[in-house]
Amino acid sequence: MPSVFTPFDAFFSAANRPFFLADVFPTSTLERAEIAAASELPVFISGERGVGKETLARLIAATSERSRSPFVKIRCDRLSPRQTASLLTVRSEDALNSALYATSANDANAASISLNDAWTEAVGDGVLYWAEVDALPARAQRRLATLLAENAAPFRSILGSSRPFLDAARDGAFVPELETILTAFPISLPPLSERRAELATLLPPFLRDAANRLGVLPLVPTERDVEIAAKIDFRQNLRDLRRYCELATLRADFPRTLPAADAPLANAETDKNANIGQKAQTLPPNRRAETDEPTLTKENFPTLDAAAKAHVVAALRLTGGIVEGPSGAAALLAINPHTLRARMRKLGLDWAKIRDESR
Repeated sequence: MPSVFTPFDAFFSAANRPFFLADVFPTSTLERAEIAAASELPVFISGERGVGKETLARLIAATSERSRSPFVKIRCDRLSPRQTASLLTVRSEDALNSALYATSANDANAASISLNDAWTEAVGDGVLYWAEVDALPARAQRRLATLLAENAAPFRSILGSSRPFLDAARDGAFVPELETILTAFPISLPPLSERRAELATLLPPFLRDAANRLGVLPLVPTERDVEIAAKIDFRQNLRDLRRYCELATLRADFPRTLPAADAPLANAETDKNANIGQKAQTLPPNRRAETDEPTLTKENFPTLDAAAKAHVVAALRLTGGIVEGPSGAAALLAINPHTLRARMRKLGLDWAKIRDESR
């Protein structure tokens, strides 16, 4: 099954189906992710379960200089006491001193700390994502803080927690040494309950993702569909929204991309001989009538920014307002979708307005 994802998502291995869509994150989050990708500082991502913390960590890794290196995740809340004790080890030239350090409550300040050899071999010079880092006991947190402060590890660390940072800090979930490091570059992801106004933007990419996995063409939600989705309690946030869109695609609860806005629901159950993929139709981009180009003079010659803006708008209109994928504007312009979004922000383009006008 051909993928609808761009090379931007190529950091996922063939064994892991691509699931990242840049449209699922707010613009402010993507901007911070760009800064984080260009830095080597430890990044702390917090937010409720299912808001996309690991996905954002993978995005940061994929757009950094470590994009070709491994991305490894440690579930700190699932480590056994024995695994936790051996995760971060004390290094010393003197074996006896090393043993003494291991029994000290403040051993992190007494010797060099390194990751367990097995984990070190797995991550190499890549990115290590510490999921639910607040689940580590105090001693392990001190050792981790020392490891991050020394900045001697060949890999980069990104840390995540399902608890809001302020709540976790107030409850003493982090030791002071680690808390100081986590405040260097925090990124907080909002829950879906605070983003209901964005569902009109969130539904299409999730529906494209579901269609890609199921081998059918994507559904297009109507305003009524968005209103219904806005009333649903997605307790697992984007994770539940993803399941919701997959079920909708399987049941064909939304109208397919038909020319008529009031097209009847494409219900596969009413036609056992019809295949969902065969029933789906695509609405061609709403191309505006071509007109004769005016003769350029010194008085009406566009600036470089104006020409670039018109070029991007034309690409978006030709692709129906779609940014990603082989039929998206980024592919048409032969640039990275993330770069295109940054260019659109710089040019002051309202992507949502252009998308609506193109449909």
